[in-house]
Formats: sequence, C-alpha cells, structure tokens
Amino acid sequence: MATLKSVIKSVIPAWIATYKTIPKGILLTFDDGPDVNLTPQVLDLLAEYDIKAVFFILGKQAQLYPNIVQRIVAEGHYLGNHSFAHKTADEIGFKAYANDIKHCQTILKPFIMATPRLFRPPQGKLSLSAWLAIQCNHMQAILWSIESGEWGQYSHQSVDQMLARLVREIQPHDIVLMHDNSSKVLLLIEKLLPVLIGKEYIFVDPKQAFPDVYKY
Repeated sequence: MATLKSVIKSVIPAWIATYKTIPKGILLTFDDGPDVNLTPQVLDLLAEYDIKAVFFILGKQAQLYPNIVQRIVAEGHYLGNHSFAHKTADEIGFKAYANDIKHCQTILKPFIMATPRLFRPPQGKLSLSAWLAIQCNHMQAILWSIESGEWGQYSHQSVDQMLARLVREIQPHDIVLMHDNSSKVLLLIEKLLPVLIGKEYIFVDPKQAFPDVYKY
C-alpha cells in the first residue's frame, strides 16, 4: 500500500511538500496554535536544542493568545497563515475562504511588521478553489511530506509508535507536520529531537528553506 508521503509527492509539485537546502536537513512545522498550555512547552523544547520552526497560526487563536505569538517571533521562529477559522474552501466557498485567509493576515501582520507569505490550507485540502484564494492573497501554499501522527490516518498510534515510524521514515528535505495543540506532540518531540540529532539530521531554519519568502 502506498504511504501518504508517496501519494502526496506523486500528485502535487515537489516544492509544496519539500524544499531544497542543506544535506540531511528537515523542517519542522506546527499547526493550529497557539495553545495556551502546550505551545510554550513546545517552544521551551525547541529553545533547548536551538531549533527554529514554522508555526502555522490560526487567526482566532492569535487573537486569544497574542503574547504567545510574540514569543514565537521573538525566539526566531516564523509565522505562517493557517486561516482564521480553520474552514476549508469546500466548506465555506471561494469568497469566504479568501476573506478568511485575509482576516488571518491582518491579525498576524503586526507581530512581524510584514505580511506573512506562507499558507497551509486547513486539513491540507488544496482544491482549485483554495488554490485560487491563496493566489489572490499573494501567498505560497505549503503542505508537508510526513506527519507526526496525532492527526489523520495515524491518530490511533501511541507516542512510541509515532516515534518509531518517524525515525524509520524521515528523509532529508522532509517537511514535518505537527500540531502544537496536541499533548502527544509534546511527548513525541521530547523523544524525537535527540534521536534525530544523534542521526546527524539538521533542523533547518525556515529562512534557509524559503529565502525568497522571509523578508522579516
């Protein structure tokens, strides 16, 4: 049976799910935050290993916890737009979806004094309608090439099962999907980061992965 990773790479342009930079580099990304309890703990772990990541922020969460968004930026991570309300284009239609992206943009822009350029569609659903709405907002769509497993087809797995799968399957240039509102992810990265460092993987700074996108 084909893995999700192989399916993704077969049906969408490679640059949407991976990037090209240093050998053995991988990029960590976190969706759906900030979470008042878990995101600060995720940030503590990333700081311990001096790892930078992309946080795909929900506008509604940024409004609730602006101090955590400020900390994300202050510690050298990067903000991506994950919509305001986490609705897909199929659910709310093209116009509402485009406006939802724009609404999140207006919330995130003051934190970085610039306009975020990376967008991850909710649930990874990149329909034609979603694609057009993203283009209308002058953004670059970014999906992922491997997921940690707290969401989707691997959500039944234990933390140790997730860890074993990631250690086995992660490849250079992967974009790793995680969610910083999941207690499973917090437990997972506590175990995963030192293992990958021991295997000489390098956690890429998003500015290196997308140099033409990040201007702040």
